[in-house]
Amino acid sequence: MSKNHLYINLYENLKQQIIEGQYKSEDKFPSKRALGQHLSVSNTTIEHAYQLLLDEGYIYSKPRSGYFVSDIETLPVIARNMDQSQHHNNSKNNHEMTQSVRSLAFNLSEIDAEYFPMKQFRKYAKVAFEDEEIDLLQHVNSKGEISLRQEIAHYLFNSRGVNCRPEQIIIGSSTEQLINLLTDILNDGRFLIENPSYPPIKQVLDKKQIAYLQVPVNSTGIEITSFQKSNNNIAYVTPSHQFPTGYVMSLKKRTQLINWAQQSTDRYIIEDDYDSEFRYFGKPIPALQSLDTKDKVIYISTFSKSLFPSCRIAYLVLPNNLLSKYDNLANKEGNTVPAHTQKMISLFMKSGSFERHLNKMRNVYRHKLTTILNALTPYQSQLKIDGALAGMHFTLTVKNHLTMGQCLERAKENDLKIIPFSKYDSDQNTVKFILGFGGIPISQLKEHTDALIKTLTV
Repeated sequence: MSKNHLYINLYENLKQQIIEGQYKSEDKFPSKRALGQHLSVSNTTIEHAYQLLLDEGYIYSKPRSGYFVSDIETLPVIARNMDQSQHHNNSKNNHEMTQSVRSLAFNLSEIDAEYFPMKQFRKYAKVAFEDEEIDLLQHVNSKGEISLRQEIAHYLFNSRGVNCRPEQIIIGSSTEQLINLLTDILNDGRFLIENPSYPPIKQVLDKKQIAYLQVPVNSTGIEITSFQKSNNNIAYVTPSHQFPTGYVMSLKKRTQLINWAQQSTDRYIIEDDYDSEFRYFGKPIPALQSLDTKDKVIYISTFSKSLFPSCRIAYLVLPNNLLSKYDNLANKEGNTVPAHTQKMISLFMKSGSFERHLNKMRNVYRHKLTTILNALTPYQSQLKIDGALAGMHFTLTVKNHLTMGQCLERAKENDLKIIPFSKYDSDQNTVKFILGFGGIPISQLKEHTDALIKTLTV
């Protein structure tokens, strides 16, 4: 059993004991050393489990005294005054109803909402609606709330090496909306995009009838040599975890790409860093913007994966030399993200809760990915895995004699939803799938993986 699995299991068991009342409010928790000796596990395993309990508010620490159970009545768990037998019956009925309609699915763009710190977020929601925040009822700055832009600037510098001022940050409701804005700022820009590519970029360019050149992607990233044969001047790339392949752009290509942009005043790179927070193996990959010395990289990202999809907040960092173009745009769209939502997230970030949440979710998603990859290892002669170093999806190529039609039919028989890679790459002729794992509950990982193996292997 992996160390990751140990601490997740320990955390789940301790949390359940608290919920069931085996620990009472203000009870002292065992010391890490004592529990480690009792269970014959390392202090690191205990520390990770305790940290998850701390992050979610189930326990708290007192300096030089140890860990104590939080006030049970305030925890986001089953209502204490609910009749337990009624709860059991309701849970059973709900489970049976869910079972009758649920299918196993490796969906993209889903997070594990079970671990979201709802208690902390509720606290910041209350603050955002206090009397002293009455200004939030007025119109928002077109760039977004200054408090959120300040926190994003701090976060990007500390986590991605991105150098920027709050004035350079523009907040929007989606990546697609911000791309649309960029096409106005980069008026008459001639785009180079990855092939295959992230759907919103093509959708915006097609809708606005802006010409673009699709450039092939291989295991080290976009083919830079194609750039030299073209007079296009705007490159849109996803270097940290290319969508949909999952490939990571090599440092050599990153340098070549920046050098290409610096050779002409009208050349720019749009770096979409959509799920860079989640890298599980190897050293962190710096953002392209952090390597740029001549203001040629436009950085864009979103909170959809790091927080939750429905928060609908994305942001971009404009180079200084494009700020005047933004300021001079006629008929600029007003900021579309509710001011109170922006305030809540700024408070969440300022308190350190955002960083703690990210650290926790990296561990959760690493555990999920490792569990799936370990289960697939015995079948590596039949299944080829790519793009699994980072992010919340990877690709799986079927190398046995099964056809795409057979795989999909077997998936249906096994109540399994898997997405053909050809959905994002119409030129793809191999039997290949793109698998998202973020939204799969830990308790259902084995069921999902067993169905996947049963579907794609012979």
